[in-house]
Amino acid sequence: MTSNNTTTTTLVVGATGATGKWLVKLLLDQGHHVRVIARSKDRMVSVLQELDTEDQKTSTDNLTIKEAAVLDLSDAELQEQVNGCNAVVSCLGHTMDFKGMYGHPRKLVTEVVRRLTDAIKVTAPTAKFILMGTDAVANPNGQDDKRTFAERSIIFLLRHLLPPHADNEAAAAYLHNTLGTNSGVEWSVVRPTDLINGSPTEKYQLFDKPQGGLIGSGVTTRANVAHCMTEFITNNEKWSEYKFKMPVILDNVTAETN
Repeated sequence: MTSNNTTTTTLVVGATGATGKWLVKLLLDQGHHVRVIARSKDRMVSVLQELDTEDQKTSTDNLTIKEAAVLDLSDAELQEQVNGCNAVVSCLGHTMDFKGMYGHPRKLVTEVVRRLTDAIKVTAPTAKFILMGTDAVANPNGQDDKRTFAERSIIFLLRHLLPPHADNEAAAAYLHNTLGTNSGVEWSVVRPTDLINGSPTEKYQLFDKPQGGLIGSGVTTRANVAHCMTEFITNNEKWSEYKFKMPVILDNVTAETN
């Protein structure tokens, strides 16, 4: 991994999730400082230990955990968590059960994005903001290829029947349309294809727009999404290439099988 050889401090929300835990691990394994907002400190430590192997055990010496739900924190408390960070990353998503999809807050991701970027403006104006999205969400710049009628129909149904999809769309729109490129906050949305489990291979590609159809266009390992985000955090050249963009990440299956 290419980096600027400097130690960073990153705030991660959604850190106990399937992608967030890999991001925390990769950053800690490289000696970076990580702050986490999580409901349970024990669960955060436990999910990291699940990723340990005999050859690689992640040290939590550089890990700071604030036990709370993100939206339960006051603006001042969020500003305190963001203060001094080089990057803020949201891997947060809705729990995929009835309560998580149809309960409140319906706009969980959007509200977290808004409040975190507001905090960045106050206490860490040079911090990078990275959001984990999905390639089912179109880039608001209108430059994604037009979906087929059948795919547009599916997305229409998702938008109106599944609040998490509408929330993801609204979060991306907030970054692109409300913050834009002149708000003082630098941001990027990483859009993976169909997510699968597995260790990071570092064999993936980034594209400006979705590749292929809505379904069956390829897979992305959650750990590779985390690796990509780690690159954005630690490699300023890579960040300069993708800030204010919504790159689609797709595992390079051919490279993996060679």
